[in-house]
Order: sequence, then structure tokens, then C-alpha cells
Amino acid sequence: MEIGIILFPLISFLVVGLFGRKLGDLPSAIITVLGSFFAFLLSIPASIKALSSPFSVPLYEFISLGNYTLTLGLYFDPLSSLTASLVCLIATLIFIYSIGYMQNLFGQWTYKFYAYLSFFLFSMLMIVLSDNLLGMFFGWEGVGLASYLLIGYFHQQKYATNSAFEAFVMNRIGDWLYLFGIFAVFYLFGSLNLLEIFEKVDAVDPKLLGLAVLLLFGGAVGKSGQFPLHTWLPNAMAGPTPVSALLHSSTMVAAGVYMVARLYPIFESAPQSLKVVAVIGGLTALFASLSATSHTDIKKIIAFSTMSQLGLMFLALGIGDKSSAMFHLTTHAFFKALLFLSAGSIIHAFHHHAHEIYEVGGLKKYMPITYATFFVGALALAGIFPFSGFWSKDLIIGSAYEVSFGLGVFVSFVSFLTAYYIFREGFVMFYGEERHREHFEEEPKESPSIMLIPMLILAIGSLVVGFFEGWYVGVLGDKKEIHLDIAISSVVIALAGIGLAYLVFVKRVLDPEKLYQSLKPMHTTFKEQFFTE
Repeated sequence: MEIGIILFPLISFLVVGLFGRKLGDLPSAIITVLGSFFAFLLSIPASIKALSSPFSVPLYEFISLGNYTLTLGLYFDPLSSLTASLVCLIATLIFIYSIGYMQNLFGQWTYKFYAYLSFFLFSMLMIVLSDNLLGMFFGWEGVGLASYLLIGYFHQQKYATNSAFEAFVMNRIGDWLYLFGIFAVFYLFGSLNLLEIFEKVDAVDPKLLGLAVLLLFGGAVGKSGQFPLHTWLPNAMAGPTPVSALLHSSTMVAAGVYMVARLYPIFESAPQSLKVVAVIGGLTALFASLSATSHTDIKKIIAFSTMSQLGLMFLALGIGDKSSAMFHLTTHAFFKALLFLSAGSIIHAFHHHAHEIYEVGGLKKYMPITYATFFVGALALAGIFPFSGFWSKDLIIGSAYEVSFGLGVFVSFVSFLTAYYIFREGFVMFYGEERHREHFEEEPKESPSIMLIPMLILAIGSLVVGFFEGWYVGVLGDKKEIHLDIAISSVVIALAGIGLAYLVFVKRVLDPEKLYQSLKPMHTTFKEQFFTE
């Protein structure tokens, strides 16, 4: 039965890809939704079973060389099974939303879009559930191919094709590093099976293992848009908004964090290499947060927040806190998908013409549900109690303070920037003067129910998932405590960021334009991503 988790998305990909033109766009979309939904349903009993006792499901004897046989299979333990359930749930909600978002394109071979989505989901599940590095690599390459096709879906637009090509090139660099890392692991362990590797990890020279770990991490850097292979991630916003939501919440960019967590016994045995993971993660978290403060593109601001939050996850992994990193990945999937879908709701209201936050304003009265869902996502991202981001981010801040006071202050500063830039975006779009009449003929109106219902479900998840923090961390074999002093200080810091955004962009105590002019060199540096693009 467990094999159905990967089979349903694969079947929907094949059916829609081969017969979608005859079936039509709407039936193709429904088949895609059903494939994801059935995979989610099957993942629930698999997760319950895996929580009691991890198990493997052999699939296919792929290679037999002498005494060595590689069998492709699936491995279910708390980490893989819960992540698979998360991926399928988020994907199902995004796929449903996409029916409303893409409806005006139906009749233009949109079935291809849904075939690509199913293949994207199938590939991500291969990464999550494979019991060996070869199967993970197949999925790794699959999400790269799917992202290329989806980012460049509007291929008539040069920006979209350029963005897709950039994503392809940057990911290929990381993929080669990842592949060399797999070769190194096979050389050191004589196996690609995860459980066999974990059993032998203490018998391997730590220096050689450190090299293999750094190569594997190079793959994660590319896939998760971390510095210096980061430039593709903000530009990936050229694709349709459902693609942005899927790519940034539970697939593609999440693959790098998951891979490090999945192979954590190897990474732990190379502590010097883990320091590199922490440094790259911390650097990216700060870099992306500063860049987000100066950007004005509706989706790019949220994209920079993805880079930053993934950086915090890598930072947590680098300082030895796998459970907090994975719990933040879980909460992040909900509120990041919610933020992108809320942004897409605004873009949809203006017939896909609105892209800049300063092209709109005063949308609160026109789109009250979108307004509410966006700010639920923003509160979760900012880490305000009791929203989900509070619980997961607080764990990371606590772990950072355990390493050093300076590191704790660093993560807290990133959290301050996060609260500032996401509420800056929300305040500009939903409050203040109505600027849309200067740019668009249409009057904005609320999105259809097929888009709003997934957004509301994600909003509920963004509120309640955090309360499962103790349980989730426990099933991953860890135990964490919320430190009241750190929790209070982190909320105060986030509120300070929100307050600053409110004073500047709602109360206009300071004129934003004059502020930017007075800080023009710094503002330009941040907007140009420190001139790395």
C-alpha cells in the first residue's frame, strides 16, 4: 500500500502528460489534485506505522555487480513519513488553488502545467522516501527538471526563460557536487543504502568523510538557494504563483534541508564540516533578510524570506539541532505557502498584471479574506505567539544562545529584519492610498472560493501546527524546552520590527522615499543583492 504514495503522482503525471490534450485542462487539473490527495491519504497510515517501528519497502533490484546488489526501495521512519505527509498535504492544497488561479489560461494547453506539477511532486517524494542515495539522486534531478519547466512555463516571456535557465545552471553546479559526494560516499562505505552507511559511519576516516559531506552539502546549497548559488531563487518568481508556492514551501528548496537531515549521522561524524553548514546558513539568512528590506516585487520579497528561513534551518543543522530545523521546515511549509497564495490572490485580482507592492494599496476593504490570510502568514513568519513560526523559530534562537550569546543575538537580529520586511509588504499593499487606479483598469475583488479555501486551511495550519512542537521533536528522538526569557525577548524583537514598519509605512512618521534617498548607497546595495546577481 505504501508504494501508492509515489505511484499516484507518477500515474497522474503519465495520464495527464499522455492524454491531457484529449482530456482537456480542467479534467487534467482534477486528475492532478486526486493524485496528490490519494498520496496524502496513503501517507497517513504509513506515518502511523513508521512512528511505531521504521520499515522498508523494496521496489526494484537496480544493479548487481559481483557481491554488491543495489535495490531501490522506500524507507519509512518518523522523519521521512512525516515529511512525505507534509509534502502531499501542501501540494494538494496548492493544486486545488491553481485551478482558480490558472483558469483564465484553460484552453491553452494548460494540461502540461499539471503534468509538470505531478512530476514535481513525484520527484520530491522520491527524495524524501528513498532508502538509498541513488534513488534520492533520481528525485533530486527530477525536481530540478520540473522546476526548469515550471519556472519557464510562460516561455513567451524572455524573463521567464532566462530565469528558468539560470535556475537550471545554478542547480547543475550543485548537482555535480552532490553527485561527486555520492561517489565519495560509495568509495568510503562500499554502499549507497542509507542504513548500511549509518552502521559503518564510525569506521570511516573523519577527514575523508568531511570531504564527502562538503560535496553533499554543495548540492544542498544549490537546491536550497543558499549563498553563493542563490541568485536563481528570487528570479524563480517568473513562474506562475502556484509554482512559487510549491517550490518555496514543501518541494525543491526544502530538498536541501531534508537531505542534510536525512544524512545527519554522516554530517555529525564530520563536525568541522558542520561548521561550514552553519556559516553558510547564517550568512544567507542575514544576506537575504537585508535584501528583502529594499525590494518591492510582491513575490520576490517572500522569496528572499524563503532564502533567509532556509538559512536559519541550515544554521540549526550546523550547530547540531536537527529536530528544530525540521520542525521549522514543517511550520515554514504552511505559512510560506499561505503567503505566496495570498500574494497570488492579489496578482489574480488584477488579471496577473500587478507585480509591485507600490502598484497597489488600500486592498483591505476590497479583499478582506486575502488580507486576513496574508497577515496570518506574516505573523507566523515573524514568530509572534501563538502562531506556528513562534514555536519553531524560538527553538532555533534557543539553540543559538546555547552555542554563544553572540550567535543568539545574530539570529534575533535576523528575526527583527524578517518581521520588518514582511509587514512592510503587507502594510503597503493593504493600507494607505489606493494606487491601483493609476496602473490598472480593473477594480480589485476577492478571489473565488476554490482559491480561498486552500488559503484558509493553510491559515489554520499556520496557527495550530506550532502546538505540536513537543510531539514532533519527541518523535525525532529529541527533547526541547521553551525558555520563557528567550520566548518573551524574541516576541518583543519581532514586535519592534512590526512597529517600525507600521510607523514608516502606515503612520508615515518618516517618509519612505526620503529615508531611502538618505540611505541610498545601502539601499542600492541591498536591492542589488550586494551586487552578487
